[in-house]
Amino acid sequence: MRYEGDSGVELLTDADGLRSWLLRYNFIHDRDNVSDEDLVLARELRSSLRAAINHNPHDHHDGFQSMNRAAGQFRFFYRFGEATDVIESVDVQGKGGIARLLILVFRLRENHLWDRLRVCMAADCQWVFVDRSRPGTGKWCSMKACGNRAKNKTYRERAKSG
Repeated sequence: MRYEGDSGVELLTDADGLRSWLLRYNFIHDRDNVSDEDLVLARELRSSLRAAINHNPHDHHDGFQSMNRAAGQFRFFYRFGEATDVIESVDVQGKGGIARLLILVFRLRENHLWDRLRVCMAADCQWVFVDRSRPGTGKWCSMKACGNRAKNKTYRERAKSG
C-alpha cells in the first residue's frame, strides 16, 4: 500500500473508474455520466498538471504549455459579488467534474500554494501532494509508505555493499 490506502492500481483505465473517482471526491453527482472522451481529457489534464509542477523528478517540464492546452478545452463563467467572486464550470456531466478539479488548481495558484505541490519521488507512485512540512522539502506522499520503502531500500543497499 502506498499513499492513504492506494493499492498501486491505475484508477483511470476506463470511464467507470474515472466516474467512481469523481464521485468519491464529490466532483460529480450520482446521476452524472462519464464518457470515454472525458477519460482521455482527464488523463491529458493529469499529465499536464504533473509536468507543470516545479518539484517533479519524473516528467520533463514544458512550462505551462500543455496545461494551458488541456485547460483550453473547458468553459467557465465568472460571477462577481460584493464579498466573493465565483468561477464555475459551464461544462456538465463528467467534463464538468474534471473542470471543477481544474478550478481547484486555479485556487491553489491564486492562494500561492502552487510551489507547495510535489510529485512523490517514488517512481511507482507519483501521487501529487501538498508539502505541508515547515521547510517545504517533502519528497514522498507519505512517510509511512513511500518514504519508508525508499529509506529501507537505501539501508539494504548500504548493508549489502558494506
